[in-house]
Amino acid sequence: MTDTARLERAIVSIYPEIHRRATSSINDADEGILWKELSCCVLSSQVKYSVAVAAADALEREAVLYHQAASVNALEAILRSPLLVERRVQHYRFPKSKAQQLAATHAAVHSAAGGLLPLLDGFSCAEEARCWFVTNAPGMGPKQASMFLRNAGMTYDLAVLDRHVVDYMDEVGLASAERPGALSTLNGYSRRENALKAYAHSLGMSVGLMDWAIWIVMRVFKAGNNRVTYS
Repeated sequence: MTDTARLERAIVSIYPEIHRRATSSINDADEGILWKELSCCVLSSQVKYSVAVAAADALEREAVLYHQAASVNALEAILRSPLLVERRVQHYRFPKSKAQQLAATHAAVHSAAGGLLPLLDGFSCAEEARCWFVTNAPGMGPKQASMFLRNAGMTYDLAVLDRHVVDYMDEVGLASAERPGALSTLNGYSRRENALKAYAHSLGMSVGLMDWAIWIVMRVFKAGNNRVTYS
């Protein structure tokens, strides 16, 4: 069996469990949960995901994003604090720039709707929501905005095109010739996303959950482990 066939078979095998967990969970996101999800998506750019989660947890504990105004200085001070990640003390890489981005995003959200819950409720579709965040939220490109909207439970029809998913698309021949940086624009991102959507639909899957399965499988594959499990 070729690597391509093995990868696809693994994705098909774990997708039902991902779908079950996603669709059986009750969407009880409140303003605090939404801000934690958004901050994690912003903080995870060019940073190990476990470190981004730890930094988002630190921001949540201080509740700095739940109020009408979010101070850049307060955000930066928290992001500069030591983080315990996988039993090791680590430091977040971009405390100043990400504090500025989160503060600017916070101000844009409150200016537009007074909070994330009313903002999300006001969009007619997920594509409109993604476009708003890419346009108005510094630090949120198409990938980060798609991840936030998926994690917020708004949609499973947007793809999170991280490096593992793009590598899989290359492996199975879904990649198209794109100029460098094309995924940072909505048009370039949508072209890749549409190719993955067609592939997902051919397998009877939602693209926003299939890419999650791809992420799991590709991480295991790159680590040289032949066993794929979902836990």
